[in-house]
Amino acid sequence: MASKEEEAVDALRARYEAAGQGHVFAHWDKCDEGERDALAAQLRSVDLDHVKKIFDRSIADHDAGAAAKGEIEPVVADASVLKASAEDLSEWREAGLGVASLGELAVVLLAGGQGTRLGSSAPKGMYDIGLPSGRTLFRLQAERLAKLMAMSSEEANQGAPVRVPWYIMTSPHTHAATEKYFHDNEFFGLDSADVTFFQQGSLPCFTPEGKIIMQSKHEMATAPDGNGGIYAALHASGVIDDMAKRGIRHVYAYCVDNALVKVGDPTYVGFCALRNVEAGAKVIAKAYPEEAVGVFTRRNGEVHVVEYSEMPAELASATDAETGKIKFDAANVVLHYYSFDFLKKCCAPDDVVQSSLVYHVAKKKVPRVTEDGAGTETPETPNGVKLEAFIFDVYKYAKDVAFLEGERGADFAPVKNKEGTGKDSPDTARALIDALHREWIMNAEGSVDEDDDDGLGVTHADGKRYVEVAPAASYAGEGLEPVVRSYFMGFVPAGLSIEPVRDNKRAAENATDEDEPPAKK
Repeated sequence: MASKEEEAVDALRARYEAAGQGHVFAHWDKCDEGERDALAAQLRSVDLDHVKKIFDRSIADHDAGAAAKGEIEPVVADASVLKASAEDLSEWREAGLGVASLGELAVVLLAGGQGTRLGSSAPKGMYDIGLPSGRTLFRLQAERLAKLMAMSSEEANQGAPVRVPWYIMTSPHTHAATEKYFHDNEFFGLDSADVTFFQQGSLPCFTPEGKIIMQSKHEMATAPDGNGGIYAALHASGVIDDMAKRGIRHVYAYCVDNALVKVGDPTYVGFCALRNVEAGAKVIAKAYPEEAVGVFTRRNGEVHVVEYSEMPAELASATDAETGKIKFDAANVVLHYYSFDFLKKCCAPDDVVQSSLVYHVAKKKVPRVTEDGAGTETPETPNGVKLEAFIFDVYKYAKDVAFLEGERGADFAPVKNKEGTGKDSPDTARALIDALHREWIMNAEGSVDEDDDDGLGVTHADGKRYVEVAPAASYAGEGLEPVVRSYFMGFVPAGLSIEPVRDNKRAAENATDEDEPPAKK
């Protein structure tokens, strides 16, 4: 008489055979008990009907090609922070701070990537980009979120505490290390009850014919389901339910590898909230036609992002007849806004979004089990299909999308490549932060002291002394006048992290009421 365990395996085998995937049991008899348990657990975790539908519609979409989808048209931003009036900017910012003060704002961070291209196997958020303070990306962003809450409390909530929950999406490769890093650093001063970690999902890898690839005799080959897997992960992890319980109405999402990101950006959130849109995107004008960024477009009235690798060269270099500027220049830099109702719809398994979402097809060399089941081999040519969704794929389902043009030097400092490559790397990000923070100091009627008479400044290995304003001192350049005045004659030293006056002993010692700051240089 078969045991319950054997009956369960028989039922599992029957389910896979009925789906045309019975080969996953090909080497079952060669597996030991532990390997069988691991394989059975992995197989039970897969919704075969769901993944088959994803595979079928994604392959069909891929095979149809771009031409069958219709022509694309450029997206024109509804407004620009570079051109908006001071009154509009103030109104948007006030609305955004108000949203946070009411407890209606949540922030979602995409942090599943490792720093492989940076020369590190650790989560990318743990990378130190070389600022004087040694702040990592995670620390920078945590402190900016804390500053947002402080500003919202002071300016919109009469000093009462403000809570903005932070939901951090990791991957199987980064989850444990990310959680440990936050615990070891006491959540950078944030309330741990407001920081939630959740993992993105994965999908089986398939042959071009739709057969699941076995990586070894007891393990399917799988791959992350892309940053667009965030929607299914928000549902599966219970995060979307937590947002509902908290009364969240507005959600800001971004990617960890942007060293200049304004976490929870009140001006942008307020801009979208006042327009009562389902979705929004803060875009940056492309710097040059070949820049490796996707661009927002419209196709058949729907909003889409066309990746740089998919954009025909003639369209990438096309210019506007009237302005002479790049025609398709609304670069996607992963600064997303959602109304909570729209986000909830995107996450629901039974909604039209999840039931019709098309995944992108990537043909890759996928390691596979050897014919005898004894090992794993990597083919010399692509043998498999990896499916991944992109976070922007849901925009076409939104009834209305608001586009706000941001400022490259204040919103976007990507950290993707190794130090010294000179492009989207720690050194370029440092230079962007340095330039922006120098501008802030000058706008506060200060000057940067390049000398280091007392030897306290940090000189980077590249020989430069960078200016860094701590997030606690200023979120976006505001409120720096007292900090600048606290330095002798308004000379703010390079090579140091400029902290709030209360935290800056050296500056406080130099502060005098009579000091007059020097004129701008």
